Amino acid sequence: MKKLIIQPKFYIQLTNILGVGVEQFGAKVAYNFYTRVMNKVIALPRMPAMYPKNRFIESTDKKVYRNILIEKYAVLYSVTARSIHVITIYHTAINPETIKELHKE
Repeated sequence: MKKLIIQPKFYIQLTNILGVGVEQFGAKVAYNFYTRVMNKVIALPRMPAMYPKNRFIESTDKKVYRNILIEKYAVLYSVTARSIHVITIYHTAINPETIKELHKE
């Protein structure tokens, strides 16, 4: 099984999203979103190729970039031979040029 590594940028962005979610929709809705995101993230080592490739970031033979789509958000992660790096979470309406820069760790 591949090692799961979660980048600090992911936690920072998720915290920001949850803060806005609590303000706009309430704590229960924000917590449900958090639970859905984390359940999908922690399941990645079992099936890392389950989600589609990111269409804005070019993958290589050694590193594939993929997205977990959850409502209007995408969790960006990369898969290598030994590990899965959860990079960040972002709103899918952002500029594709910005998405291309998200993977730079």
